[in-house]
Amino acid sequence: MKKILVILIILISLSGCNILGNKKKTELDADDRYLNLIEIIKQNDTYTTKPNNFDISAEMAKIDGGYRFYVTIDNPRTAMYDVEAIAIEDDVDYGTTMAANIGIFDENQYNMIPNQSNPDRGYVKGVVISSTTQKDETRLYVLVQWKRSDLSTTYREIFSIDVSYLG
Repeated sequence: MKKILVILIILISLSGCNILGNKKKTELDADDRYLNLIEIIKQNDTYTTKPNNFDISAEMAKIDGGYRFYVTIDNPRTAMYDVEAIAIEDDVDYGTTMAANIGIFDENQYNMIPNQSNPDRGYVKGVVISSTTQKDETRLYVLVQWKRSDLSTTYREIFSIDVSYLG
């Protein structure tokens, strides 16, 4: 009986380690995906200014100690599932500073379907990402990535957007 109890405790301990190991792996996957998306933007040499599948806009507000920019992605013209977006500036170390992003680290999946909205189920009209900067005008590089409904194909658009504080 003692042997069975000892074996049972060992099995529970091992499965607990496995659960923790899986959680850490998921976090690393998000970190790797985040860094990969930043690298895709940096390696790109052609940026779109007008999107084909949705609207995109940017604005800036003054805050204590600097400025905050907002990038709005909305009005989808095609079904977009598992939407991920990230915005970066030149000359910022995104290994130590968090880039404006959505869908990468979130537990929720964001889906944008034309003329449909049910936020409780992950269907949104649009998303907004934001971050801070010390500059009152800057160029943002924005990557928007999504999948088709069966999640088998990934689509991506990369933009260059100038934004400034209009005070």
